[in-house]
Amino acid sequence: MGYKNFFWAFIFLFDFRIGGFDILPDIIAYILFYSGLNKLSDRNENFAKGKVFAIPLIFLSIFDIYQVRVPFNEIGNVSYGGVLILLGIVHTIINLMMIYRICMGIAEEARLNSDYDLEEKALKRWKLYLIVNIALYVLMILPIPLLLFVILIISIVNYFLMLGLMNMASNRLE
Repeated sequence: MGYKNFFWAFIFLFDFRIGGFDILPDIIAYILFYSGLNKLSDRNENFAKGKVFAIPLIFLSIFDIYQVRVPFNEIGNVSYGGVLILLGIVHTIINLMMIYRICMGIAEEARLNSDYDLEEKALKRWKLYLIVNIALYVLMILPIPLLLFVILIISIVNYFLMLGLMNMASNRLE
């Protein structure tokens, strides 16, 4: 059941907004991540360690439920712009550490079950997730429109690949 929680958590990570409100709030995603990690924590040390990262993400995601539209080039001029940037960086780092633990946990569980295909997928999906997130931050600093568009498309594909990984883990490991 924990892997299904991860699947649904990734669905809630999609950023779909109407009037600044997140229709699929990230807070629900991180509660689902925590619940899945909690269910699987006795099976694998990576899942137990990942739980620690889900808790601050639950609280950090509260600030993302409603988003005020501020043009990127004006963020530094807004009184809370520095705080927004810092929160975004902290959120991304903690999120990366949690997803790392989830992918490593899946890889380890797959290896223990001699499912080397799933192990390899978990490791590759983690690397892609890391690269895409780093590329998005680099492109925020050095905005190159065409490259940003390409990375955004790769990011969406990456989320679908992560959904597939969670579904595959659910089917093969639970």
